[in-house]
Formats: sequence, C-alpha cells, structure tokens
Amino acid sequence: MEEHICLEDIKSFSKQYNDNLENKIIEKAMTKEGIEKICINKEIIARNQPVFNIELPNSKRTNQENSHKCWIYAGLNTIKYNVAKNMNIDIMDLELSNNYIAFFDKLEKSNHIYENIIDLENADLFFIREEKMTKFCVTEGGFWQYFVAIVQKYGMVPKSIMPDVMESRDYEKIETIYREKVKKDIFYLLQLKQERKTLEELRKVKATFLQENYNLLSKILGEPKFNFDYEYQDKNNQILSYKNLTPISFRDKFLNLDLNNFVSIGNVPMYNKEYGKMYVKKYLGNVFQKSEVTFLNLPIEDLKELVIKQLKDEQPVWFGIYHKKFRDKQSGVLDTRLYRYQEMFDFKPLTKKEALDLGDIWLDHAMCFCGVHIVDGKSIRWKVEDSKGDKEKVNGYYVMNDNYFDEFVLNIIIDKKYLSVNQLKLLEQEPLYLDVEDSL
Repeated sequence: MEEHICLEDIKSFSKQYNDNLENKIIEKAMTKEGIEKICINKEIIARNQPVFNIELPNSKRTNQENSHKCWIYAGLNTIKYNVAKNMNIDIMDLELSNNYIAFFDKLEKSNHIYENIIDLENADLFFIREEKMTKFCVTEGGFWQYFVAIVQKYGMVPKSIMPDVMESRDYEKIETIYREKVKKDIFYLLQLKQERKTLEELRKVKATFLQENYNLLSKILGEPKFNFDYEYQDKNNQILSYKNLTPISFRDKFLNLDLNNFVSIGNVPMYNKEYGKMYVKKYLGNVFQKSEVTFLNLPIEDLKELVIKQLKDEQPVWFGIYHKKFRDKQSGVLDTRLYRYQEMFDFKPLTKKEALDLGDIWLDHAMCFCGVHIVDGKSIRWKVEDSKGDKEKVNGYYVMNDNYFDEFVLNIIIDKKYLSVNQLKLLEQEPLYLDVEDSL
C-alpha cells in the first residue's frame, strides 16, 4: 500500500468486507439498534449481582445533575456516615450542602491563579501558555485535596442552610462567565507586572478582584450564611436545637474524622511514572499552598487491600476513575467484558498502561466505594456510590467487577492508619512535578 489511500484500496476493503456475510448481518442490526444494544453481554450482567459481604448502609442518593462537582459529592459522601453517627440520625435523613463548598472553591481558585501570576518572575505569556497555567484555573472540577482544604478553612453546613439553586446544577454558564472574568483579571495583573508594580500594589488590586468575584458568586449561587440556627430530630425522636451556629462550629461539633490523615494513593502505570514515587501536579489548587494535588503511586493490589481495610471499619472510600467505558447505566454493571467489542470489531482493547500513555483514559469522575464482595480472600465485585440520583443503576449504586477496578480506578483516598510502615515511609519523599494535563 502507498502512503495515501487510493480508490483501488477502497475497492479492496469493500470486497473483503462483503466477502464475509457476517459483516453485513452485524451492520444491518447495529445500524438499526445501535452499538451497545447489539454488543451487550447479558450474561455478564447476570454474573454481577448486587450482593456484598462487606457493605455500608444505603444512604440518601444525591444528584449532581449537569454540574461537574462529583468530587464535592464524593467528599460529602465520604464524611456523611461520621456526621450522621455524631448527630445520632439515620444516614438517609442527612444532606450536606455541596453549594456551600462550591462557592468557596470557586473564590479560592481565583485567588490561587492570581497568586501564581503574582509569583511569576516575569510576565511572559509564552511561559504561561507553555505551562498551561490558566487552562484549569477556575474549572468546576476538582480533587479530594480541594474538598479537604475548603472544609478545613470554611467548615460546612446542612443542605437546608445553603441549598442548590438554578445554576449550581449546571456547570456551563457559571464556569464560562467566571472563567472569562478571572482571565480578564489575569491580563490586568500581567500588565501591572510589566509596569513593575510592587507586591503591595498587586495585592491591593487582587483584593478588588476578589471582592468582585465574591459579589458575582453570591448573585449566582446565593451568599453563604456565616451564622444560622439549626434544628433536627434524632433517632430517639428528640428535637435538638442549636442557635447561632457557624459553618466552623457545625463542622467541629459533628465531624470528628481528621481529614489531614487521609492521603491519595494512585495506580497510574504509565511511561512517566514509577511505583513507589510521590507526584504532585503543578499550578493546580484552590486554597493557596494548602491544596496541592499529590499522590503516592502503588500497584493495583495495594489499592484493593487498602480499600478493604477501610471498608471493614465502616468508612467509605473516595476514589477517582475513568468510567465511560464498559458500563451499563441501566443495570449499574461496570465490567470490562460487558460489551463484545473485540468479537464484533476484531480488535484488542488497550491495556491500562497503553490507555494512560496515549491519553485514552484519565481521571474523569469521583465516586465512593461502600461495599465489597470477597470470596476465598479475593475481591470479586465492589459496591459503588455515585452522585447521579437513584433512577438508574441499583437504586443509584454501581456494581463494579474486580476487573474494572484493575483497568479504570486511578486513585483512592485512604486514612494513613491503614498504610504499611513501608508505604508510610514512601509518603515522606519530595514529590516529582507533573504537567497540569497529566492523567491524574
């Protein structure tokens, strides 16, 4: 074959295709019914029953709708069992405000990029673009470290105190408006740096920008309440009333998990990473110098072992995943054998390393492990809490086969008390820096 596709090549392709009668049968079915309906393997669905011998109680399903705040929902789903226990209420009755966390995340992200610009030795646009400093500076997405930084600095509130509003359910409008406003500010800061303004002068301008950002966010998401009264009924039918709470005092009263003890453990087997090494992403964060996205890279079996240890103590596990392949949202099954793509299209799927190396998978969603089924000491399937309501899956829960964990789970958040002595020692390393567009 020559370097270009010619008409003779097309004729040859067509002949070979039509010489196999099965191709035309598949074509007719697939063009009418669609890929998934024809390729789905219902036997795999039947094998993945929602039965688990280690399982947390079901909780109230949350729905992030068309927002990109899965990381906030997963964060709240990680701590809610502890909060419900300390409030002495049924877990099904507890809802914490994601909108409150999102408000301060956006405000802090703007301060973070302003400080990154102020810290630059020069105002070199070429450097800023090459380093992609502003690409994800105020996006709605985030990481566990962002969640912890906001809760530690600003506390948290019940959903009734700061409920969802129209634009908190959809990322596109607010992210588009806010991103443009912040990037306009960045250009002004760069101009001031070119004019050799002092640090004091730059920070004074930054204060004006932050006031404007607070005003903008308050108009769209609602202004946060800094004092509130709260009343609820506990499991003993006792009415409990609290006056003049703050988000900090509410957190301190009802959350006794030490979020500082939770660390990110990754499984990212790709060309620029080694197991046993610490990594950190450049320029990303919300609370300045308090929200670095770091992780320790370990083999996948280490991640499974750590998740099981934490689940046995009735503590859910926040995790990051690529979840758009091999899933059936109707049944809730996640299994790499779910669709007969290899049989239908005659190609082998990418390995996890290959997919990471060429950017075919990345951390695109955050959820929580809240159960596992173990047979003869081996994990078989996992119960996964999503934040997309309860209309699909198994009342909103995925059933993840162990093979899916192997291929698509990219990081987990684990209390350090479950790590081995050697793993704890690895956490002490200076992290290696990663590009902002890296897979994790």
